[in-house]
Amino acid sequence: MQALRAHLQANARAGFVLPDVNLNPPTISWAGALTAGPSAATTLPAGVIVPASSPLIGGPIRDLYKANLPGNPQVDGKPCLAVSRPYTCKGEARTVSSQTIMRLRTDAPVLELTGVVVDGLATVQTLIVDGTLTPPSVLCASRGVGGWSFGTIRIDFGSRAMRDVWIETGLNVAYLKIDSQDTLQAPDESAEPQITVVGDSYLQSRAPTFGNGGAIALELGARLGIRKIATDSIGGTGYQNSGNDLGNLNDRLAAHGADDSLVYLVLAGLNDYGDISGSQIVWSTREEYEQTVRGYLKKLRQAQRKALIVVTAPFCPVAPMSDSSYVSHPDTNSSGVGDFLYRAQLHKAAVQDIDGPWVYIDVLMGGGWLNSSGAKGDITNLQWFTGGTPGVGTSATNKPGNTVGGGGGGFGGIASVPILTPGQYSQAPEVRVSGGSGKGLLLASKIDETGALTSIQIVQPGYDYTSGSGLPSITLDTTWEITPATLGDAEIIEGINPEGAYPLPSFAPAGATDLNNIYRLLMKDQTHPSPLGAQYLSKRLAQDIYDAVMAL
Repeated sequence: MQALRAHLQANARAGFVLPDVNLNPPTISWAGALTAGPSAATTLPAGVIVPASSPLIGGPIRDLYKANLPGNPQVDGKPCLAVSRPYTCKGEARTVSSQTIMRLRTDAPVLELTGVVVDGLATVQTLIVDGTLTPPSVLCASRGVGGWSFGTIRIDFGSRAMRDVWIETGLNVAYLKIDSQDTLQAPDESAEPQITVVGDSYLQSRAPTFGNGGAIALELGARLGIRKIATDSIGGTGYQNSGNDLGNLNDRLAAHGADDSLVYLVLAGLNDYGDISGSQIVWSTREEYEQTVRGYLKKLRQAQRKALIVVTAPFCPVAPMSDSSYVSHPDTNSSGVGDFLYRAQLHKAAVQDIDGPWVYIDVLMGGGWLNSSGAKGDITNLQWFTGGTPGVGTSATNKPGNTVGGGGGGFGGIASVPILTPGQYSQAPEVRVSGGSGKGLLLASKIDETGALTSIQIVQPGYDYTSGSGLPSITLDTTWEITPATLGDAEIIEGINPEGAYPLPSFAPAGATDLNNIYRLLMKDQTHPSPLGAQYLSKRLAQDIYDAVMAL
């Protein structure tokens, strides 16, 4: 913990903001047309190929990058790699991946990454270069034929200088390439901490800075100055819930427990209790369910004796339910309190039962953080997600909750971009966004087998856009154009319940004014964090973890 404290003190961002934006960012583009393999375009024909497995390339859990993609795609004889952690769920062998992160030191003016993307999707690149943030860039990978699209991402810095380059990408990389006169060095990161973040679909959320998913974990790392970030996220799962036999946390412990990280952050519990399998929910006894939570944390401690284990209460996207008496299955939850409070109490008790160092963070009711030394902080008694509509009969002493209350979508995000005429393209064109009142919008395009533009995909909806003059200008790059498509005006996500007011003001700490942040912090589905929500959660988690570590 002394080394972790020292690293955070030296590298965490003041105010836990994201790194400063690079004022001279590199130009990121495809090096040439996508192919069906086995080779890919390059702008460095005489360059030096460095396999993705090279020890000169740093990053988290590098030993877990495997050539196990469907069909085993290879580029120029080099296998395309992805993180693959094995585990078993109900007798079935499975694997879970992680965000693709690479780190290196090079003086190359131009760096190329070559690999594959599933045809019809897109890859988003976010860089941190010498501590400054290069905002994300989207590259479309649609040829309209299915399978893998083989391509090379060209990163042009514009000049020669030794740089520390951190890259998060959606490309499954086979190799990188620099020119013959360039140098490549392994980053000096052996003493840097590694964090593994384990969770459900909340951990799959995207943010304006990170468009491939894993945004809460990646933003958390960027705010704390941690560059080695591993994720294990499967939507719909929990400590007990396998999410249709995909694997609960206990199943997946064999996978992420071997990451050998210094910090483990567990964001789970929303989808518990009860195991969803097909159309059935298999309920357990209270003792059986509680053992899944307690057992997981005990086994994680056994696997990682010295790691800091950080456990949160379950997030509750429908805030009126968080302190309600709603109980989905009384035979399991016989605690006398509502489901979310019950789970939160269990998570706290379970982490207190294991050896330190550990931190518990009450993201549900604002009860603050508690560490294994007994220190506490950030106690607001205000739910992290607030808003919604009070249930019938709600008062300062009667809080029945409302299972259908809540709100979302009111963050000014873009819902869709209509295609008026499809045009024709040899491969999907890049989508350029400029102007408007908001920021953070990331778009990708998709074509069919005839080359006709079929959709504009919302990779990241952005925020703070308004109708009329506040809408962004959206254009298509002409590099792959045969005949031009025509786009209509962007359409804004419709918000739900902007006037909701829950919890009651009596829950607010002194000076609090915003008791309805769910409208902006949740997507319209009223379950998942909006772009602003992902940023909000990562910043609050970063501050709580930092403060709790300093107090250990």
